[in-house]
Amino acid sequence: MTEETMRGFTRAFCDALAANEPQRIAPFLDDAVEWTVFGPVDLFPFFGQRRGKAAVIAMCGEIAGCLQLRGCEKESMLIDGDKAAALIKLNALYTRSGRILSLRLAQFAQFKDGKLVRLRALFDSFDAAEQVLGHQIDLSEVA
Repeated sequence: MTEETMRGFTRAFCDALAANEPQRIAPFLDDAVEWTVFGPVDLFPFFGQRRGKAAVIAMCGEIAGCLQLRGCEKESMLIDGDKAAALIKLNALYTRSGRILSLRLAQFAQFKDGKLVRLRALFDSFDAAEQVLGHQIDLSEVA
């Protein structure tokens, strides 16, 4: 796996979301891809686990019902053989409230023969929840 492969996947994913054209990522996905995004599914229903190319493409379509991507910036990336990790900043309009969100996520990807076979993504879900709600969450009464 090369940095070019990871950059191509990241760019195709962001472009697909921005254009609401999920099929753009199809060439980068293995047929049996495993895709898991850890975060608050009550706020972002497209989080969770998907298996298979069709399920991942459908999930990308679900994103458009909740977020309109405004920007995608790769802040850093590490590559080790067929694995890659990236820290990414997304800017998006949360369509349910009209709020602009600035989200950070870490992606851990594994490729085989130039195709994505596994992706794990972690969001700063506490920050995301505060942005979606439009206020800080009061933790003063939490033990």
